[in-house]
Amino acid sequence: MIDQVLNAIITQLNTYIGTVDPEVILGNVSFADAFQDNSSQNLSDKIIASVVNIEQEESLRNLPFRRTVHTPGGIPQVQERQPEIYLNIYVLFGANKNNYGTALNRISQVIGFFQRKFVFTATDIPVLATFNLDRIIFDLYSTSFEELNQLWSVMGGKYIPSVVYKMRLAVIQNAEPQGAGIITEINLGAKVLANQSPEK
Repeated sequence: MIDQVLNAIITQLNTYIGTVDPEVILGNVSFADAFQDNSSQNLSDKIIASVVNIEQEESLRNLPFRRTVHTPGGIPQVQERQPEIYLNIYVLFGANKNNYGTALNRISQVIGFFQRKFVFTATDIPVLATFNLDRIIFDLYSTSFEELNQLWSVMGGKYIPSVVYKMRLAVIQNAEPQGAGIITEINLGAKVLANQSPEK
């Protein structure tokens, strides 16, 4: 899912930049200096989009396991299903360009692209509907010098002009729903509350 969504964004970003050959590719920025035998994986003189972190959205962790849904006829049914995982995906756009001035210009274009449009719906990216995503949102993520140093140290590469965006919310849901009965009785110690028709 993540790769398909990012490739769809990259396609639009390349259209925005408007060069003859695609400037932005999905790849591992750690390999920017490595020799690539496969020309399709060549990262030289490109803008490399790399996923550098994936985290669960903390504010949406405690979704209910048991939920009430309605059939097309309007009849309530209870389902048991593991809750969805809402993700924040941190994407680094690194300008691995031969000319430093061009690299800075490309990073400016990446920022300009997401400044013009940072919310994407299924209308913009049809593949979102495949994964039941209503929208994805790109927020510019400002890194401190310490975070920047740690990030590039982990990746083991030399620093290149770059910018990080937090892409949210992607949803992972592979659990199958299980049927469960409607709650008709609640035991409150000595008292039992049950669904009963009112006395006439």
